[in-house]
Amino acid sequence: MYQLVAIVCSVNVLNFYNSERIDMIMLYGEVDGNARLARGLWIERFPNRTISCARIFTSVVQHFRDHDTFKLQTYDRGRHRSERILQVEGKILECVEARHQDSPTCS
Repeated sequence: MYQLVAIVCSVNVLNFYNSERIDMIMLYGEVDGNARLARGLWIERFPNRTISCARIFTSVVQHFRDHDTFKLQTYDRGRHRSERILQVEGKILECVEARHQDSPTCS
């Protein structure tokens, strides 16, 4: 009896250098979008660079199509650090002042 096994490829596109991602896109195009063949060529041409599964090639290409860049997207990352630091600093100073005046407002 045969047993089906699902192999999960959970590699982040941004874990590679830009030069590696460009090589992936070039290989993917060279084999007309066949990720398995691209992985085979990758192993052949770059034996020191490992890739766990073929799906990373389609992920890299799709990421580039979606974002037109390999740069990390900066939107939706919350407030800037300087704003958070200023708010925390203000709260700390209020707490110190309250404790200095023997006020139970900070615990």
